[in-house]
Amino acid sequence: MNRSDVILELQLVPELLKQAEAIYVDAVSELAWAKHQLLAKECEVIGDGMVTGKNELQRQAEMWPYTKDLQQQVLRMEDAVEHTKVEFHFYKRKLENLQIIAKLMTIL
Repeated sequence: MNRSDVILELQLVPELLKQAEAIYVDAVSELAWAKHQLLAKECEVIGDGMVTGKNELQRQAEMWPYTKDLQQQVLRMEDAVEHTKVEFHFYKRKLENLQIIAKLMTIL
């Protein structure tokens, strides 16, 4: 990697990092909303008296038909958050490495 490559990358990577961070923040926000919807559905099911189980396992089993889709959505969104986090951290490390390389080039 020569000096002009490093300069070009140092100009491009911050914007890529910004985009990756925005996608990550959006994914976290969507996950929080999905969890809120799941909690609201659970409260609705309990409030309507559809759950009467004596222990936690019975209550979960009774609630499953009403919340299955929302629980799956939350799991998919948790997975998406993790994938976007990987991308964000990749660009963050890349920028840090480029900055170190640039400093080393000035020393050499």
